[in-house]
Amino acid sequence: MKVTQMSTYRSIQYNLDKNSNTLNELYTQSATGKQLQRSSDDPSAIGPVLSSRSQIERSDRNLESIASTQDDLNILDSYLDSAENLLVRAKEIAISGINGALSAEDMQTLADEVTYLQTAMLDIANAKVDSKYIFSGYAEFTKPFSGDPVAYNGSSDHQLVEISPGQSVQNNLTGDELFMSPTDIFATLDNLETALRSGDPNSVEVELDNLSVASEQVLGKRAKMGNINSHLDDVATVTLNVKLQMQEKLSRYEDADLVEVLSEITQAEQAFEAALTVSARVSQLSILDYL
Repeated sequence: MKVTQMSTYRSIQYNLDKNSNTLNELYTQSATGKQLQRSSDDPSAIGPVLSSRSQIERSDRNLESIASTQDDLNILDSYLDSAENLLVRAKEIAISGINGALSAEDMQTLADEVTYLQTAMLDIANAKVDSKYIFSGYAEFTKPFSGDPVAYNGSSDHQLVEISPGQSVQNNLTGDELFMSPTDIFATLDNLETALRSGDPNSVEVELDNLSVASEQVLGKRAKMGNINSHLDDVATVTLNVKLQMQEKLSRYEDADLVEVLSEITQAEQAFEAALTVSARVSQLSILDYL
């Protein structure tokens, strides 16, 4: 078959364009570190890449949710610790009040301190974070405790936070379960104050027993929330491992081997230069070269 000069030029131009495109793609890979720039680069990789990216995004959302929940639980624990300490002090006062040898003035002094403990406990129960009451359940903008005797005004609903697909955890305690069930802590402190002011050791001893129940009440709720916080550590570890695995998978499909790319660039540049040389030589040929 006769090969015309025009077909030769077209073949040379095709190879030049092909080598130029290959070189540009390699330059892009070396600059971005990515071998997968568009779906046509490797159609079979699109599914795994999209799946990996989706899982990484989901893991990031879950990790953010876990971190936020643990912040809430840590704040909650600090208030529970304060409430627990107030109850410990109240029990110490009650033990002192049982001593029949105390003077009436001493009993009044103890009663005055219980008044302070009542105020401090109410401040804890009505604590706010970011303008929201932390012990009001879903009624976050409703002051949970008020009145005399103290009554609960919030809801009894627990707030649940999703930390992984299909798994949610409780991140709050309601005021009624913490401060009023089974023992009404405010009523117990109020009764203790009354018993001390009346100088009645027997009544003080009754409230000491109630304070012991109240302490267990707070301690039990604190342990429950602490277990949730510990569980979140485990979930965060698993979620982070999944994210790292997906990142490794994504890297296998997306990331370029820079050493290999640089080697291919060298070869492509040499091929392109050779094609240019051939093109230049062919362009100088004419029919006179054959006469």
